Amino acid sequence: MKQMIRHRANGTYRYVLVLGAKVNGVHPSRALRHRIEEAASYASRYPHVELIASGGQGPDEGMAEARVIARELIARGVAPERIHIEADSTSTYENFLFSRSVWKGQPGLTVVTNDFHVRRARLVGRLYFGLKTDALYAPTPAATRVKYVIRELFAYVKLGINYGRWKWRP
Repeated sequence: MKQMIRHRANGTYRYVLVLGAKVNGVHPSRALRHRIEEAASYASRYPHVELIASGGQGPDEGMAEARVIARELIARGVAPERIHIEADSTSTYENFLFSRSVWKGQPGLTVVTNDFHVRRARLVGRLYFGLKTDALYAPTPAATRVKYVIRELFAYVKLGINYGRWKWRP
């Protein structure tokens, strides 16, 4: 069986887009915590990068995902001036779209998300925004892996439909 080639981040790109995930009250879910930990570790290895915390606030969340990401990155030693906050997005496409004002003009960026989501997130960046990307692959908690993988399959269908509409609009 052919193994997927992972385009692991190596400090090439100036901007790191940390995609939001579920917030429980004002605390990151395990999936989001893994993303934050990967981003913080990467930021300490590559002090030239800037991070974009991206994610809005769902009706069952006590705080926008981006604000939780930023707070947790700062708690892990990332300087606040290296963090940009985009707190309005509700989808992977919107994470890129609403963060574009930060990374505009760059040939690519690093995406931080859980391993099950990396391929689609990178695809969104390439299809809609013409970006080259590499990634940080945060682990997915075992207890939620099946749920996320099934949800991801439906998200691919939605991506195909929406991209077809976007690509062929008059």
